Amino acid sequence: MPVFLNRRRAGPDVNGIRPGMGANPNAVRRLEARCQKACVRMTSLRRVLLHGIVEAGPGMTATEIWRTLGRMMQDRAPSLASIQRNLNLFVAHGIVRRDVSSDRVLRYRIAPARTGRIAITFVEADTGRTIPCNAPGIASLLRQLAAQYGLAVQGASITVSTTHPNATDVLP
Repeated sequence: MPVFLNRRRAGPDVNGIRPGMGANPNAVRRLEARCQKACVRMTSLRRVLLHGIVEAGPGMTATEIWRTLGRMMQDRAPSLASIQRNLNLFVAHGIVRRDVSSDRVLRYRIAPARTGRIAITFVEADTGRTIPCNAPGIASLLRQLAAQYGLAVQGASITVSTTHPNATDVLP
Protein backbone atom coordinates (compact mmCIF):
# COMPACT_ATOMS: atom_id res chain seq x y z
CA MET A 1 0.00 0.00 0.00
CA PRO A 2 1.48 3.39 -0.96
CA VAL A 3 2.32 5.80 1.80
CA PHE A 4 1.33 9.43 1.30
CA LEU A 5 3.01 12.17 3.26
CA ASN A 6 0.84 14.54 5.29
CA ARG A 7 2.64 17.52 3.82
CA ARG A 8 4.11 18.45 0.50
CA ARG A 9 7.80 18.49 -0.15
CA ALA A 10 9.21 21.94 0.45
CA GLY A 11 9.63 23.97 -2.70
CA PRO A 12 13.05 24.85 -4.02
CA ASP A 13 14.79 27.77 -2.41
CA VAL A 14 17.64 29.95 -3.65
CA ASN A 15 19.46 29.18 -0.39
CA GLY A 16 19.50 25.52 -1.48
CA ILE A 17 21.94 26.31 -4.29
CA ARG A 18 25.37 24.98 -3.44
CA PRO A 19 28.03 27.60 -2.66
CA GLY A 20 29.86 28.70 -5.78
CA MET A 21 27.25 27.11 -8.06
CA GLY A 22 24.85 30.03 -8.43
CA ALA A 23 24.56 32.11 -11.56
CA ASN A 24 25.74 35.68 -11.96
CA PRO A 25 23.72 37.56 -9.30
CA ASN A 26 23.53 40.76 -11.38
CA ALA A 27 22.05 38.90 -14.35
CA VAL A 28 19.52 37.17 -12.09
CA ARG A 29 18.55 40.51 -10.48
CA ARG A 30 18.00 42.06 -13.91
CA LEU A 31 15.75 39.15 -14.89
CA GLU A 32 13.84 39.44 -11.61
CA ALA A 33 13.28 43.14 -12.31
CA ARG A 34 11.96 42.28 -15.79
CA CYS A 35 9.62 39.70 -14.25
CA GLN A 36 8.27 42.23 -11.76
CA LYS A 37 7.83 44.80 -14.54
CA ALA A 38 5.85 42.19 -16.51
CA CYS A 39 3.70 41.55 -13.38
CA VAL A 40 5.02 38.01 -12.91
CA ARG A 41 4.93 37.12 -9.23
CA MET A 42 8.36 36.00 -8.08
CA THR A 43 8.11 32.72 -6.21
CA SER A 44 11.07 30.79 -4.85
CA LEU A 45 10.71 28.28 -7.70
CA ARG A 46 10.90 31.06 -10.30
CA ARG A 47 13.96 32.58 -8.62
CA VAL A 48 15.71 29.21 -8.69
CA LEU A 49 14.67 28.73 -12.32
CA LEU A 50 16.15 32.12 -13.26
CA HIS A 51 19.47 30.95 -11.76
CA GLY A 52 19.24 27.80 -13.87
CA ILE A 53 18.44 29.71 -17.07
CA VAL A 54 21.38 32.07 -16.60
CA GLU A 55 23.78 29.30 -15.58
CA ALA A 56 22.75 26.94 -18.41
CA GLY A 57 23.34 29.60 -21.05
CA PRO A 58 21.55 30.29 -24.32
CA GLY A 59 20.14 27.52 -26.49
CA MET A 60 19.39 25.04 -23.71
CA THR A 61 16.39 22.73 -23.59
CA ALA A 62 14.12 22.44 -20.56
CA THR A 63 15.78 19.10 -19.71
CA GLU A 64 19.25 20.66 -19.83
CA ILE A 65 18.09 23.49 -17.55
CA TRP A 66 16.65 20.85 -15.18
CA ARG A 67 19.98 18.97 -15.16
CA THR A 68 21.85 22.22 -14.50
CA LEU A 69 19.55 22.93 -11.56
CA GLY A 70 20.10 19.36 -10.31
CA ARG A 71 23.86 19.97 -10.20
CA MET A 72 23.38 23.37 -8.57
CA MET A 73 20.98 22.09 -5.90
CA GLN A 74 22.48 18.67 -5.10
CA ASP A 75 19.76 16.77 -6.99
CA ARG A 76 16.91 18.65 -5.24
CA ALA A 77 15.85 20.44 -8.41
CA PRO A 78 12.19 21.21 -9.08
CA SER A 79 10.31 18.77 -11.29
CA LEU A 80 10.67 19.00 -15.03
CA ALA A 81 6.93 19.73 -15.38
CA SER A 82 7.22 22.72 -13.01
CA ILE A 83 10.17 24.02 -14.98
CA GLN A 84 8.27 23.66 -18.27
CA ARG A 85 5.17 25.45 -16.90
CA ASN A 86 7.27 28.36 -15.68
CA LEU A 87 9.27 28.53 -18.90
CA ASN A 88 5.96 28.82 -20.77
CA LEU A 89 4.99 31.68 -18.45
CA PHE A 90 8.32 33.44 -19.04
CA VAL A 91 7.89 33.04 -22.82
CA ALA A 92 4.35 34.45 -22.69
CA HIS A 93 5.63 37.55 -20.86
CA GLY A 94 8.63 38.06 -23.15
CA ILE A 95 11.29 37.29 -20.54
CA VAL A 96 12.57 34.14 -22.24
CA ARG A 97 12.56 33.34 -25.95
CA ARG A 98 11.71 29.86 -27.25
CA ASP A 99 13.39 28.76 -30.47
CA VAL A 100 12.23 25.66 -32.33
CA SER A 101 14.98 23.89 -34.24
CA SER A 102 14.46 21.90 -37.44
CA ASP A 103 14.33 18.66 -35.41
CA ARG A 104 11.50 20.16 -33.26
CA VAL A 105 13.62 20.61 -30.15
CA LEU A 106 12.57 23.60 -28.04
CA ARG A 107 15.54 25.70 -26.96
CA TYR A 108 15.37 28.63 -24.58
CA ARG A 109 17.39 31.79 -24.18
CA ILE A 110 16.91 35.11 -22.45
CA ALA A 111 14.87 37.44 -24.64
CA PRO A 112 16.25 40.88 -25.41
CA ALA A 113 14.75 43.60 -23.25
CA ARG A 114 12.00 45.62 -24.82
CA THR A 115 13.13 49.00 -26.01
CA GLY A 116 9.76 50.62 -25.42
CA ARG A 117 7.34 51.43 -28.18
CA ILE A 118 7.14 49.43 -31.36
CA ALA A 119 7.57 51.45 -34.54
CA ILE A 120 4.64 50.50 -36.77
CA THR A 121 4.52 51.99 -40.26
CA PHE A 122 1.94 51.76 -43.04
CA VAL A 123 3.52 51.72 -46.50
CA GLU A 124 1.36 52.60 -49.52
CA ALA A 125 1.89 49.95 -52.19
CA ASP A 126 1.46 52.35 -55.12
CA THR A 127 3.53 55.32 -54.00
CA GLY A 128 5.84 53.96 -51.30
CA ARG A 129 4.70 56.72 -48.95
CA THR A 130 5.14 55.80 -45.27
CA ILE A 131 2.59 56.72 -42.64
CA PRO A 132 3.41 56.22 -38.94
CA CYS A 133 0.79 54.27 -36.99
CA ASN A 134 0.31 55.24 -33.35
CA ALA A 135 -2.12 52.51 -32.24
CA PRO A 136 -1.26 50.80 -28.92
CA GLY A 137 -3.85 48.10 -29.66
CA ILE A 138 -2.02 46.99 -32.80
CA ALA A 139 1.31 46.99 -30.94
CA SER A 140 -0.19 44.87 -28.17
CA LEU A 141 -1.67 42.42 -30.69
CA LEU A 142 1.67 42.09 -32.51
CA ARG A 143 3.48 41.42 -29.20
CA GLN A 144 0.97 38.70 -28.26
CA LEU A 145 1.24 37.02 -31.66
CA ALA A 146 5.03 37.12 -31.59
CA ALA A 147 5.15 35.75 -28.02
CA GLN A 148 3.16 32.69 -29.13
CA TYR A 149 6.09 31.85 -31.40
CA GLY A 150 8.75 32.82 -28.87
CA LEU A 151 9.65 36.03 -30.71
CA ALA A 152 9.84 39.71 -29.83
CA VAL A 153 8.64 42.46 -32.17
CA GLN A 154 11.19 45.19 -32.88
CA GLY A 155 9.21 47.00 -35.57
CA ALA A 156 6.56 46.36 -38.20
CA SER A 157 5.69 47.61 -41.67
CA ILE A 158 2.25 46.95 -43.12
CA THR A 159 1.78 47.37 -46.86
CA VAL A 160 -1.57 48.93 -47.73
CA SER A 161 -3.27 49.80 -50.99
CA THR A 162 -5.85 52.43 -51.91
CA THR A 163 -8.61 50.06 -53.04
CA HIS A 164 -11.15 51.52 -50.62
CA PRO A 165 -13.25 54.21 -52.40
CA ASN A 166 -12.74 56.71 -49.55
CA ALA A 167 -9.14 55.75 -48.81
CA THR A 168 -7.91 59.29 -49.44
CA ASP A 169 -10.25 60.47 -46.68
CA VAL A 170 -8.88 57.89 -44.23
CA LEU A 171 -5.14 58.26 -44.88
CA PRO A 172 -3.52 61.62 -44.03
